[in-house]
Amino acid sequence: MKILIILCFIALSFTLQGQQDSLRNKHNKKTRFEYKPYIVPSVFIGGGLFINTTKSRFSKQNLQQSIQRKYATQTKVDNYLPFIPIAQMYGGKMMGLQSKNNYFNQTKNLFFAQLFTSIITHGLKRATNLTRPNGAKYTFPSGHTSFSFSSASVLFYEYKETNLAYASSGFLSSGATGLLRLSNNKHWVPDVLVGAGIAILVTHLVYHFEPLKNWNPFEKRKQRKQHRNYVPVY
Repeated sequence: MKILIILCFIALSFTLQGQQDSLRNKHNKKTRFEYKPYIVPSVFIGGGLFINTTKSRFSKQNLQQSIQRKYATQTKVDNYLPFIPIAQMYGGKMMGLQSKNNYFNQTKNLFFAQLFTSIITHGLKRATNLTRPNGAKYTFPSGHTSFSFSSASVLFYEYKETNLAYASSGFLSSGATGLLRLSNNKHWVPDVLVGAGIAILVTHLVYHFEPLKNWNPFEKRKQRKQHRNYVPVY
């Protein structure tokens, strides 16, 4: 468990450093490939795949036995924690914080991030059909963790340029979600790591490509209304 917490802090530091570099290079005329946003998901996914296949003392069975021996819990809090970053995303604007997008575009990006993350996560669940530590089906990767980290990543991209502390706070609840999935014996360590990695990677790609960027029916309706109310002055 301590190793996982340390790994989360290291990953978060890479994320923050990568975004600071991105902000410094924001106004550069030449666009170049930024590799740092891909470090964290690569570490999570690569580490999860290693643990999932190794037979060493870092195998998922050995890690789970250690977690259950020291940190076993029985709580349903992990069913609600993933929604905290979503509430923070909308609440930030209500508190007067400046976000990257308006409410509609925030919702649109959240929808696409969650949609693509869910498709990949549940597709892998069905394809691998691995057993959970408690004997249930479809363990890999963790859906709760991928949902939570997707929400936290959207919060991060919305507020990182104006309030980095607030933007990063969603990773606390998403990290807690992943840890509770382990202590509740619902998932193995690689399930959580890969779920988090997929969510972070997909959300980055959503904000990079911005699907349906210019689609906003509410904005068009507002423009039509203003056009109808326009009275020419002669």
